[in-house]
Amino acid sequence: MIYEVRCTNCNASYPGDSVPYRCLKCGGVFDYVDDYGFVQEDLDSKAPGIWKYRSTFGLQPEAEMVYLGEGDTPLVWSDVEGRKVAFKLEYLNPTGSFKDRGTAVLTSFLASRGVKDAVEDSSGNAGASFAAYAAKASIHAKVFVPDYASGPKRKQIEVYGAEVVPVPGKRSNASEAVKRAADSGAIYASHAYLPFGLPGFATIAYEILEQLGEPPGTVVAPVGQGSLILGIGRGFKALKKAGLIDRLPKLVGVQAIACAPIWA
Repeated sequence: MIYEVRCTNCNASYPGDSVPYRCLKCGGVFDYVDDYGFVQEDLDSKAPGIWKYRSTFGLQPEAEMVYLGEGDTPLVWSDVEGRKVAFKLEYLNPTGSFKDRGTAVLTSFLASRGVKDAVEDSSGNAGASFAAYAAKASIHAKVFVPDYASGPKRKQIEVYGAEVVPVPGKRSNASEAVKRAADSGAIYASHAYLPFGLPGFATIAYEILEQLGEPPGTVVAPVGQGSLILGIGRGFKALKKAGLIDRLPKLVGVQAIACAPIWA
């Protein structure tokens, strides 16, 4: 199933022959027009990890799977202040974070468009994830990082073969630097602007349903710019639309007080 992608501001269609990170007409943000399609009969039980749900990703049939082992993370139950809580161990993904689910799908999309070079900005996990999957897809990656970024994370990005570009000053400076590169013609493989990784995050909802046999009452997730909780929410919405669950879980997003713009 191929999803329609349009600008959320002026409704312009996402171009079929290029990879802009924002609308070329008005500068708006692109997103999917319709809900994700979840058809149980279309799932591929023999495919590894998140790729059993490939039919929900909206990729072209000829797009190759960029797979490093992402998905199928366990749920581990524990008692927290007298309440049973299941922890989804996303650190067991290949580069150590949930980002790998979205990056796998995004990178597969980029490769299907013939992208050979791309830039990204990150202070840690997203950059490491993109560096790893870009290497797998034979895409030369350049990652702009704030110069105060964690040494181990920066090293992880470098080990995967990406070119690291340190940017002095606050985190937003790295974002501005990568946008300047994109405006000069670079492909910006943005985990924040591009919507193509969101169906990868939705697989967390699909896995949770398989693991529990029913929808949870509440899902608590960390929120940076919001793609994880957005993807999870859309995943449960797709399951409900398919008639596989009769209620949606409550979603709780958590931000560190030192950087909490959505909470604020």
